Amino acid sequence: MLDSSMQDDALPAPPVSLEALRGFARKRQREQAEHCELCDEVLASNHSHLLRLSNRELVCACQACSLLFSEQGTGAGKYKLVPRRYLTLADFYMAPEQWESLMIPVNMAFIFLSSGDKPVMAYYPGPAGATESLLDLAGWQELVAANPVLLELAPDVEALLINRVRGAQEYYFVPLDACYQLVGLIRLSWRGLSGGTEAWEAIAQYFRDIQAKARVLNRGEEKNA
Repeated sequence: MLDSSMQDDALPAPPVSLEALRGFARKRQREQAEHCELCDEVLASNHSHLLRLSNRELVCACQACSLLFSEQGTGAGKYKLVPRRYLTLADFYMAPEQWESLMIPVNMAFIFLSSGDKPVMAYYPGPAGATESLLDLAGWQELVAANPVLLELAPDVEALLINRVRGAQEYYFVPLDACYQLVGLIRLSWRGLSGGTEAWEAIAQYFRDIQAKARVLNRGEEKNA
């Protein structure tokens, strides 16, 4: 016959309640989920971003916090809400010499208006990150004269994205976080001097995704954008 200590060891562990399991799952999910950087609320996968103007850093925001910054001027000079519109600029024109003046080696660039010291900034993505390119104010004004739609570009948080890879001539309005996404994608996938097949396939898929999201904007529709 088993003694009392052996009997205790042989007893099955008490069952874990379903509610306890659910609580554990919720805790793990919360630990793994992204959180709003302003209020710590758990974020949805398609959450909004704010731009911290002091360092141009993107801040993840929940719906409630993003609404606080949805109107112009509500960020008190600290934050701006990044918009979500994607537009294909069907009739955009950029002269060959204007593109060549940027001296961009990868046939991709994004240009945005800045409320900082330099009013117009142009960058191109590469394996080391985003590199600033040359675009002076006079060159920007020439582009605006040929493409009045650029007057509708939201300062700081929206960019003109240019794709001239492998013969393409595509121009888009995209949220600034989409440009950051492209920079990160290239940094992660680029191999060697030429990038490699994986990187170029990822870039092609990125622009296919942009096309799928974007509404085509023809000349003369700027005010309805």
